Amino acid sequence: MNIKALAALAAAAVMAASLSACGKKTGDKDKTSSKAESSAVEKDAESTVEEDSAAESSEAPTESKPEEEEEKLNYIGEKDAKKADYSVELTNGTEHEIIGFAINYGDGEYSENLIPSGEDFEIDEVRRFNWSHTVSGDVMMLGDFNVEITLEDGNRFELHGFPLTDMLSGEIRLMDEYAFLVYTNKIGDVKDTMKKEADIVEAEKEKEEAKTSTTTEAPIPEPETETEPVTEPEPQTEPQPESQAENSQAEQPQVTDPQIVEEQTW
Repeated sequence: MNIKALAALAAAAVMAASLSACGKKTGDKDKTSSKAESSAVEKDAESTVEEDSAAESSEAPTESKPEEEEEKLNYIGEKDAKKADYSVELTNGTEHEIIGFAINYGDGEYSENLIPSGEDFEIDEVRRFNWSHTVSGDVMMLGDFNVEITLEDGNRFELHGFPLTDMLSGEIRLMDEYAFLVYTNKIGDVKDTMKKEADIVEAEKEKEEAKTSTTTEAPIPEPETETEPVTEPEPQTEPQPESQAENSQAEQPQVTDPQIVEEQTW
């Protein structure tokens, strides 16, 4: 072989090697670009899914809100809870239907029945008690309110010092002689008025017993009547008839003087 042929063969080999190297680089570039394109597509798909789910969650209706639950509850007092000064949740735990519910402030008179006409506060029912009260020139203090409930059998019970200004929710309960309240105040503490109501009933009993004992022990004065002294009549002798008088004189022994008898014999 001559030198020209060897040179041609060497040049062809160099060209073939360069072509193969270029092909590998191009393939690697194509693979890299395809991978990048697929990852970008996946990211776009994921972002689309996330956007769709977010849109669905924003459009989907939320579960019942507290305000909606409050609107569903029956009410006592004012119908609109938002306009009332006080709005608390009350449960009837007396095991009796409550047909009357009235409130007073201080020594004032009780209000009219605050249960809507034609309705009763059913057993275990939950209602919103809405009430507004404004006293000019007076300070609202705890314990200023009292509530009177009337049961279906006509019995009435009073809840003294009803904590309307400091409660969120409460349950009315009943004992044999009194009603009391178990409630949650505005800072989340659970309290009850059982002892207070029991003490009030006991104090009323002591007053009644004191009145009864005073009435029975006090002597009842007898009415004074003016009486004149009674004089007994003197015994009177009845006149005897003449025949009885003669007989009585005849029966009397006659005294004879011996001198007169002697004179008569002589």
